[in-house]
Amino acid sequence: MHTSADAFAPIVLASGSPRRMLLLAEAGFVAEIEAADLDDVMLTMGEVDALAVAPALAHFKAQRVATRRKQRGARAAWILAADTVCERDGVVLGKPADQDEARAMIESLSARGHRVITGWCLLGPNGARHIGRDIARVEIGVLPPADFESFLEGGCWRGKAGGYNLTEVIARGWPVRCEGDPQTVVGLPIQRLAPFLRRAMGASA
Repeated sequence: MHTSADAFAPIVLASGSPRRMLLLAEAGFVAEIEAADLDDVMLTMGEVDALAVAPALAHFKAQRVATRRKQRGARAAWILAADTVCERDGVVLGKPADQDEARAMIESLSARGHRVITGWCLLGPNGARHIGRDIARVEIGVLPPADFESFLEGGCWRGKAGGYNLTEVIARGWPVRCEGDPQTVVGLPIQRLAPFLRRAMGASA
């Protein structure tokens, strides 16, 4: 049960992603940023369930920020975290650690389809926990060699699950097709999440 105070608690985005912040802002949410100090680039996924790993990572990040805020006596807040992974033939692909890994990831996705899973976790100021995920399918065609090299050399793969951002590569003219919500691939399924956030926070739709 939510109190009137919950509705006025701030939203904290447990992520430093400017893309997620923009999606929240475009949906009418004013959020503070407090990125979790958990770097999933350093994680070795191994054999894990792709559908479970993104929500789990989001939960870890939200809980980490909640713990830090409690330790310093910060104001109670709604804490939202999200994490995105790609899945190819049962293998989970997170963020590449370097350019060579980015090249290998993107080449493995070229001329075939893969799934993109974004998991999210919302921790309420009253301790409530809400976890969900959304799934999209992306097909990347044969990449233009010169632009692919420019993409890699320019570091455009940094901090992106699977080594790419959907909006950016479409703008570059890469042959890409998305089945599902493109915002899920970008990093936050805001069309699905926004109504839930408004209900959870007790705000009007």
